[in-house]
Amino acid sequence: MTKAASRRMGLELCGRRLALALPALLSACVAGPDYREPPVAVPAAFSQTSPEGQPDAAWWRGFGDPLLDRLISEARAANLDVRQAALRVEEARHQTRIVGAAPSPSVSADAQVSHTRLSENAVVGPLPGGAGTPGAPGTAFDTYQLGFDASWELDLFGANRRAVEAAQARTGAAVWSLRDAEIILTAEVARAYLDYRALDQRIAINNQLGEVRSEALAFHQVRRRHGLTTTLDERSAERDIASAAAARQDLIARRAARAHALAVLLGRPPLALVAELAATSPPQGAPDVIPVGLPSELLKRRPDVRAAERNLAAATADIGVAAADLYPSISLTGAVSLVSGSLSRLISTDSIQPTAGAGLVLPILDGGRRRATLGLRRTQAQEALLAYQAVVLVALKDVEDALTRLEADRARQSQLQSAEAAARDQLATVQTQKNAGLATGLDLLAARASLLDAADALAQARAATDQDMVALYKALGGGWDERSVADSGEA
Repeated sequence: MTKAASRRMGLELCGRRLALALPALLSACVAGPDYREPPVAVPAAFSQTSPEGQPDAAWWRGFGDPLLDRLISEARAANLDVRQAALRVEEARHQTRIVGAAPSPSVSADAQVSHTRLSENAVVGPLPGGAGTPGAPGTAFDTYQLGFDASWELDLFGANRRAVEAAQARTGAAVWSLRDAEIILTAEVARAYLDYRALDQRIAINNQLGEVRSEALAFHQVRRRHGLTTTLDERSAERDIASAAAARQDLIARRAARAHALAVLLGRPPLALVAELAATSPPQGAPDVIPVGLPSELLKRRPDVRAAERNLAAATADIGVAAADLYPSISLTGAVSLVSGSLSRLISTDSIQPTAGAGLVLPILDGGRRRATLGLRRTQAQEALLAYQAVVLVALKDVEDALTRLEADRARQSQLQSAEAAARDQLATVQTQKNAGLATGLDLLAARASLLDAADALAQARAATDQDMVALYKALGGGWDERSVADSGEA
């Protein structure tokens, strides 16, 4: 083997080793801190005991109402806020692709043709061949060019890699924000619908109460005409009728507002659901118990916590981008062109015109801008950490609040059920006494009114229980859904 061949083999071997070592060398030179999810101190369990397991992702089905199921499904597909959140996810993914393309070499092709006629008055040096020679004043010529340009900025200190990390983390935050918007929407639809049904029930009770009040008024009017009472009892009965009518108007207006809110949540005009809701029956019931899981699991399940954690990861990566800007940057450029004054001779080895270059940018003086930017990114990361910790605390508080309210609601509901049962027994007793001539019609009407008041109070308690149950599901992150993890890009 000749010395030249041996030298050539040695250079090729060195080139291969350099090519293999370069990625490892570059990966080792990444500015800024590596992100690690911060530890958060959470209690071992929530204050209220619950069955083991995770809350169902489709928790609203526990109310046993097909119309509620359909309304939530339609709202998730058509709600304008959720659709905007979905578009923000697409924006973040496009931005990630844009940032991810920055470290790649850039190659472009160009083709040009130009026609030039030199001025008659151009001053040039003596040319062999006289005035008719190309390049002389008054002559014209064509130029054809075909080539490729390439450039590559070496990511020596990991600025681009940190930028990609930040973009990916922000995409994850956008996905979790979309999931949060879906949970908020689902809770709002359930709240509006369940409140509509509760108001519907209370209006029916109020109508019955109005009938009882009217019967009482008629009874007092008859007694007054026979001189058995004064107008005082009649005026009192009229007052009760007016109060019941005023309460009914308030209930009707609130029910209409819930129907309007439901329609808007579904992306439809406010009056779109009025007829449909009026033609359907109330829900069949509600789930008795809800498994809440562990506080540590809540941090993985609740979307606003996960979004805050992803924003912290993005802010940490931004520190690396700013830190890498303090170091030199190297860029490589190259171009290969075919240049000819004749189109027929353009595709020829004689027309090849190569160009290669390298550039080095070394920051020296910038008035402290880069250092200030690095300080800004570090401060923003600290702010993101505090925001994450605050969201965790709020999440834990929301669950504890909902559990406390729900326990109080159930105790209150149990007591009001006992009160309604007592009022029902009282009505039966008065009815028996009336049949035996031991009670009057007014006594029976008063017992009926007491039962209706107890039924209305129980309806309000059940409505509060339903609302707090929805609040608990919302506080728990809407139930465990593997899709939310997979779609976030973290799985």
